Amino acid sequence: MAFGETLTSLRKAKGLSQEQLAESLNIARQTISKWELNQSTPDMNYIAKLSEFFNVSTDYLIKGENEKENSALKTETLSSGNIIRTANTSSDKVAYKWCFLLGIISIIISFGGIIAFGICSAMHPWGATIGSMYFEGLMGFLLGTKSFWFFAVLVITLIAGISLASYGIIKQIKRTEDEK
Repeated sequence: MAFGETLTSLRKAKGLSQEQLAESLNIARQTISKWELNQSTPDMNYIAKLSEFFNVSTDYLIKGENEKENSALKTETLSSGNIIRTANTSSDKVAYKWCFLLGIISIIISFGGIIAFGICSAMHPWGATIGSMYFEGLMGFLLGTKSFWFFAVLVITLIAGISLASYGIIKQIKRTEDEK
């Protein structure tokens, strides 16, 4: 649907004449007529005003896409009030679930590795001296076997996994609250 047809249908759906719409936008009736006949198009300032006036997205005004057919798309007005963001909510849900899932997998793998190091250090006690300090137990094992870097990677992966899973959970909860 062309811009003019979309504007005409929105205006008529609200039961407004061209004169009434023009008055509410502080422009001439002839301007509305030219827009509806696709003889001219409004500038972005008026597109934004029309979008707000009819409570539709700017995409709908410009492209004439039926918002009901694109039910996966949700238009959100951000806190500034004049910035419109179109988010594909179904892909957002999938992304947040993947964040959670990857976070849980990271937690399990890294936690398993940390536990394995703990068991190895208990089964094969090791001692290591660095400078004047002597280390036993897990730290002695890590330093003696020169696997401290790998243990550090596991700890960082554990922290990243916890962060990723938390992010996925928080965003899912927020999205559910926003949909209510």
